[in-house]
Amino acid sequence: MLNSPVRLSTTCLVTVGLFDLVSTVLLLGRGMGEGNPLFSWLLQFGPWAFVLGKVLFLAGPILIIEFARQKHPQTAEQATWIAFAAYAILYGAQLMRIRG
Repeated sequence: MLNSPVRLSTTCLVTVGLFDLVSTVLLLGRGMGEGNPLFSWLLQFGPWAFVLGKVLFLAGPILIIEFARQKHPQTAEQATWIAFAAYAILYGAQLMRIRG
């Protein structure tokens, strides 16, 4: 798993997740709140608990997909692109909602 090249689909999924994390931290710094109840709860324990939670909830599914890629590469590739598309659409919709 560690010797294989990083796929574009995985890079895209990680990128949108990191954009979400960074923009959320910036918006929290401007006084906005977190809409997700789980992450809102984590935020009560401080910013590092929030960031760690976001990273774990991004890394966990990616690790599962990458593990599955060993036995079912085509299915894992499709799953990664679907996850990226869903995340990007939800992220974009949330930014549009915030913007008004």
